Amino acid sequence: MIRFSRERVERIASALRAAGARRPGRRPEGRFNPVPDGLVGFSVATWNIHSCVGLDARFAPDRVAQVIRDLDVDLIGLQEIGWHHRGEPGLDQFDYLERATGLTAYAAPTKHNDRAHYGNALLTRLPVRSFTGVDLSIGRREPRGAIDAVVEAQGRPVRVIVAHLGLDPWERAEQISVILSRVAAQPDLPTLFMGDLNEWTPTSPRLRTLGEFFADVADPRSFHARLPTLRLDRIYVSEGLQIPAFESVRTALTRRASDHLPVRATLALT
Repeated sequence: MIRFSRERVERIASALRAAGARRPGRRPEGRFNPVPDGLVGFSVATWNIHSCVGLDARFAPDRVAQVIRDLDVDLIGLQEIGWHHRGEPGLDQFDYLERATGLTAYAAPTKHNDRAHYGNALLTRLPVRSFTGVDLSIGRREPRGAIDAVVEAQGRPVRVIVAHLGLDPWERAEQISVILSRVAAQPDLPTLFMGDLNEWTPTSPRLRTLGEFFADVADPRSFHARLPTLRLDRIYVSEGLQIPAFESVRTALTRRASDHLPVRATLALT
């Protein structure tokens, strides 16, 4: 019997995913189509960075910044950014990643006081027309929030919502309801909704609701970074946007930098 090394198995698996190959009984781990002719394309990503503490328990914001630079996207939504119970107290990770990546950072902390500076962020090279932080906290549960911004892609407005949802199903249901009500208030504005949704059940009624509301989704396996099996990190788009290509980015660096893999997608503005 021929035995392959783990490294060779990884190389073969990566090559199959890059070619869009399907394994019997399994969903593909990405989509790899070009932007349709005549449409405007731009790139996005979502990533839970675990306060810049990697799977080796090392606090390494420089490593997170390198991953973001390597992703080379027009905008990225980050969750679990800032210091809280992990990382170096007092280091402003929002400011650090802005300086280290060359992208403009828009911070939306869910905890912001003397003991915590922690939440979500949008980093982008696109012009930003508006930016609002949305409180998604419920009762005494851990404070949660979202970003609601409008950016310009080739001079055209695109709404971007970045969120980190709660751990309980009833909590996520209420948070999704708040987000969808904001989207429904401006139905003609092409909308991108992404983040760590903490939904791991394929038959989830919350995912079913999102699937009925949005036109398309990027949902590759992204958690746990060492052996990704769950589709926690998702990118949804409304009518007016398409997702020709997406993937969870699995490299030697992304598998160490956080417990989540970044999910990257190419969007087309129709």
